[in-house]
Amino acid sequence: MNPERLQLKGMLAESKKNFRTLDTEASGLVILIRALLNPYEDIKNLDMDKVLVTVKRLKDVSEEMQTLADKIKRLESELE
Repeated sequence: MNPERLQLKGMLAESKKNFRTLDTEASGLVILIRALLNPYEDIKNLDMDKVLVTVKRLKDVSEEMQTLADKIKRLESELE
């Protein structure tokens, strides 16, 4: 097999692995945000600093996932 194809397959596998890792992290962050924004708690008792940090991390993870999704599509089209 062509060494360049092998390299592309390796890059694709690594990108997919990173995407799955980020997807798992994003799911955990959503659960954490829901817990931090407990609707049964008074607003004044919510830890808004933790909420803000968690939401910012979720935004970063989401952007990384979009970048990886684009890269995965590109690599898959190059392998066809």
